[in-house]
Amino acid sequence: MPDDVALPAAEATGEVPVASGGGRLRWADLPLALRDELEAVAGGRVVQERSVTTGFSPGLASVLTFDDGSRLFVKAARTADEPVAADLHRAEAKVATRLPRAIPAPRFAWGHGDGDWIALAYDVVDGHVPTTPWDPDELDRVLATLVSVAAVPGARAMRLPPTGPDFADMATGWRALRDDPDPRLAEVVPWAAAHLDDLAEAERGALVACEGESFVHGDLRADNVLLTPEKVYLVDWPYASRGAAWLDLAMLLPSVVMQGVAGVSEPVTVSADAARRARGGAWAASTFAAHPLGRDVHPADLRSVVAGIAGYFLHSARKPAVPTIPRLRAFQRAQGVAAVAWLERLGL
Repeated sequence: MPDDVALPAAEATGEVPVASGGGRLRWADLPLALRDELEAVAGGRVVQERSVTTGFSPGLASVLTFDDGSRLFVKAARTADEPVAADLHRAEAKVATRLPRAIPAPRFAWGHGDGDWIALAYDVVDGHVPTTPWDPDELDRVLATLVSVAAVPGARAMRLPPTGPDFADMATGWRALRDDPDPRLAEVVPWAAAHLDDLAEAERGALVACEGESFVHGDLRADNVLLTPEKVYLVDWPYASRGAAWLDLAMLLPSVVMQGVAGVSEPVTVSADAARRARGGAWAASTFAAHPLGRDVHPADLRSVVAGIAGYFLHSARKPAVPTIPRLRAFQRAQGVAAVAWLERLGL
């Protein structure tokens, strides 16, 4: 963060950032020719729309009802306006067509692209995102689902890329913060600011720590989960890779620490005092250690991954705001603070 920019009021007062990108496109915002093409692929005319508000993508994300009563969840983005979102949709399409049925993801219906626009359609899941602060029972269901996902074979046969190289490229935040000091870092994460050299060294181990053969979602948090009475669905798979079975657990927990668990762990955000951060870090450490996927993880590997997560979020949070995703930087900063709380508990 530049030293002449104060924290947004919501962060200063401890409000948990919302996982929402702001203004989403609606069906009527799409060009008429594209709407006609999508309706032709779907085999019906759109008669009703419900825009989905969670998630950061600024493109279309709507449940569409057609004139024959059928429904689809459709997401779309235009390369000229949102190149990152459009590229993610294209990456997701390549994954969604090949995910094994044992992976609890919504069924992919079809994709459509014209060179500029990319649209993906899925069967509608009549579920809800987890409540936050997390309900303990809902969290238990999600944590149990991670065990079953890790047991699904076929990530290598599907030719998913290994997690390690991309994660290692991402896990350079502490080196960036050390080489280009942020004067506010000591206010946001005082423990980390005092251990920059150790953290920069710890994140170097991320490449080896990620090695494994399991499906890795790579972007797991509450807004990428849908719960029905019978099942837990993990949605949005553009970052799918092949790596250690415990990685999604490690990537999920900082967001849970940030959002809190009702009656168990208070939310840990930028304004949280040292005692609350310590309690959140202790909760993450004990939850990971007790989980079937976390019990046998080498401490050095876990430190490397959590250090990589924390440094990535805190370094990313000081970059310029994204106009179409106004809450992104606050969300990243708060996740970084939560990850540091866990990292401090793990020690260096």
